[in-house]
Amino acid sequence: MKSLLWKIWFIWFMLLCLLAFGPLLICKLILPKRKYRKLVRFCTRYWGQQLVLTTGSKVLIEGADKLPEGDNICFISNHQGMFDIPLVLGFIPIPTGFIAKQELFKIPVLSWWMREIPCVFIDRGSARKAMESFIKTAEVIKSGHPMVIFPEGTRSRKDELGPFHLGSFKLPAMAGATIVPLAIKDSWKVHEIDKGIHAVPLKLRILGPITQDDPLYKDKHALSEALHERISAAVLDM
Repeated sequence: MKSLLWKIWFIWFMLLCLLAFGPLLICKLILPKRKYRKLVRFCTRYWGQQLVLTTGSKVLIEGADKLPEGDNICFISNHQGMFDIPLVLGFIPIPTGFIAKQELFKIPVLSWWMREIPCVFIDRGSARKAMESFIKTAEVIKSGHPMVIFPEGTRSRKDELGPFHLGSFKLPAMAGATIVPLAIKDSWKVHEIDKGIHAVPLKLRILGPITQDDPLYKDKHALSEALHERISAAVLDM
């Protein structure tokens, strides 16, 4: 019954987001860009928090003091479940966007909001189009908007991390961005465990950044291995 009620609430909530399209579009036309971005940030943060907290889940954020100064940031995170995105949007203390699979572009309401965050959609079936998405994402980061990438490429639906795709690590180098690893714990238990909705203690840990001065930064194989180890260890430790 709880799962059914939450799904009914979710549909109602998304309809409200659709109704907000008109007023937000007007704000986009009349507000200065900086104020409009703050409004979008408020809306997406509220959206993320509501999606997570209405499941009855509690959230613990660790390591916020490790966030580097400046906005030229690329977050690298494990990807356990569908609640990872609202968790990051709602509880990371700075605005973030995502590289998202092309299929999400087809979902009404959600795709519009994702473009405004901003998110960049990637066609993983085409190497050329994927590179075009990376170039676009690098420009978004350079413009001062941090982005999140999930190098596993798909949800693991468990605490153990899947292998990282080396191609993911082209992005921070292209953007000249500081890499900030994220470790997410137990988000898959909210929904993926049996397709219901469950109240789960969720944890998100921000790990120490890797800057361009770090020797790891220039070796994508070593960087991939190091990040996989750090994030895996953090998940086990939480």
